[in-house]
Amino acid sequence: MPETNTAAIPQERVWNRSFICVFLTSMFLNSAFWTIVPMVSSYCLELGADLKTASFVASLMSLAAMILRPVAGMVSDQVNRKRLITVTSLVYVILALLHIFAKDVRVLAACRVLVGMAFSFSSVSIIAFGTLFIPDSRLGEGMGWLSLGQVISQSLGPGVGIFLIDHFGYTACFIGSAAMGLIALICMLMIRYEEQKKQFTFKKFSLNDIIMVRVIPYALILGLFSACSGLDNTFIALIGKERSIAGYSLFFTAYSVGMFLTRPVFGKLLDKKGLDLVIYPSFIAMALCGFLTGTAASTLVLVASACFKAVGMSAGSQGIQADCIKKFGKDRAGVVSSTNFIGMDIGNVLGPIIGSSVVEAHGYRTMYWGYGALILLAGSAIYMIVTSYEKKHPVSS
Repeated sequence: MPETNTAAIPQERVWNRSFICVFLTSMFLNSAFWTIVPMVSSYCLELGADLKTASFVASLMSLAAMILRPVAGMVSDQVNRKRLITVTSLVYVILALLHIFAKDVRVLAACRVLVGMAFSFSSVSIIAFGTLFIPDSRLGEGMGWLSLGQVISQSLGPGVGIFLIDHFGYTACFIGSAAMGLIALICMLMIRYEEQKKQFTFKKFSLNDIIMVRVIPYALILGLFSACSGLDNTFIALIGKERSIAGYSLFFTAYSVGMFLTRPVFGKLLDKKGLDLVIYPSFIAMALCGFLTGTAASTLVLVASACFKAVGMSAGSQGIQADCIKKFGKDRAGVVSSTNFIGMDIGNVLGPIIGSSVVEAHGYRTMYWGYGALILLAGSAIYMIVTSYEKKHPVSS
């Protein structure tokens, strides 16, 4: 049943009260999740685990989130999204505080699995819920701002976590994370929202209830975009040290600033001109990022590479997610978003794994050049095939 909202925004404004509350909820709740992420492995070691076990426990949140994405999307489309986000936020606050009492690795592992489940439901439902307060004509711009909040949280959260651990210890980190989750909960409760009564049901269950089949090609493209982030998070520091690039960390700073500047711009362009205009330049920008990173021997080249990546991610990744929701409707935004997230999760996981094998055999330059060629050629080919199919078989049919 489509979701209806008596507080829906008829005027053409993105920054309305409800959208601001969703934006803040997304930023604080995601920051809360990411605050604990950097310290899980070190906390496991402190509890007596070996490095292999610590690494496994640290990955449990992402693994649980990826497995539950399809279920999260289906549930998000069938229940009250505000209520789902509210419950998820409250559950996370409780889980963050339970970390304080996790003095056994097995208990900590259980907490991380539950956190991953909460993260899966919140990340999908917040995107789907946020679209209800964005005018259709400005969906690309609104999605750009909403996803920018997630980018900010991925930078803010780990920094806060590391600061709290270094100055006050692990308990303070857990309490700080719970506090951010509580702020997110308060922001969500401030939204005036009503909808038709829904009854969650598994009747007439089909594959499209958990994975939107026609979104899969777009999810594959998003996987290519996401693979770049997986590669950069894994190899930029190693490249910087191997090539004696003292300012290699500026790559991530330049990327964050670039995302902040370009996401709203490309969102507006997407709304006015459509995905076709921005998607091909995004492939070119990501390819240039790969080619420059592969040959980088100075901070300036790495910064230039990060700027191209910001342009590519803002235009392509953001554009695809917004365009999919436009095509398939806000009432299916949950399963559409979860399908896209699955593609991104897979790309983020497989990118470093495949990249490591290429690096061992051929080095960093070949690996990054190969990535650049792959996203340019494969991304363009997949997009041309899917758009050609959609012309013959429109989504509305």
